[in-house]
Amino acid sequence: MLLSIIENPTRRRILEALVREPHYPLQLSKRLGISQQAVVKNLNLLERNGMVVSYRESSSIGPVRTVYQPSSEFTLVVDMRSGMFVTRVLEPSEGSEYAGERTVPNNDFSLEEVRRRISDIDGKMEELERKRSALLGEREDLLSSSMDRLSEGDYSHRYLLYELLNCPEAGLRDISKKFNANEETVREMAAEIDIALGAQEKEMMM
Repeated sequence: MLLSIIENPTRRRILEALVREPHYPLQLSKRLGISQQAVVKNLNLLERNGMVVSYRESSSIGPVRTVYQPSSEFTLVVDMRSGMFVTRVLEPSEGSEYAGERTVPNNDFSLEEVRRRISDIDGKMEELERKRSALLGEREDLLSSSMDRLSEGDYSHRYLLYELLNCPEAGLRDISKKFNANEETVREMAAEIDIALGAQEKEMMM
């Protein structure tokens, strides 16, 4: 649902404006240079899907306005690599164990101090992303090399190996359900894969 919503560039621009501060449709229309009808249409879609919420606000220079603001926070992660396609939604609560590390903002900070601190945070996040990318590369190498070693196997064995490698924490019972096969059959196939990989390793060592 999130992917289908934010793939639209107009909706992304609307959300970008709303995370800064609440807006009413006419404001968004003027700021983004799109029709008010298009703004309202997209706001309605965002509200139906729980991404924004609206409330009524009186105005001293006109009629009562409908103001919109974000109603959810999340991080959307999409990994597409050789042998891997994963989408995940991370909510702020998933990082709650680090809440104690957050420092309380000091209102006495100067503009330059705040900018420097934000720059430091951005740098730390970029470093984490580089480390994550390196780990994904290592994961990709392990999966690809294992799949290559089973190049002579049939499609069913390769499909099962892919599932076993991509879900290393899953038991054979869970894998068999996803594989739509009897657990004992999956167990036998997994043993055959293990033998095949072992044989390949012996050939490489000779």
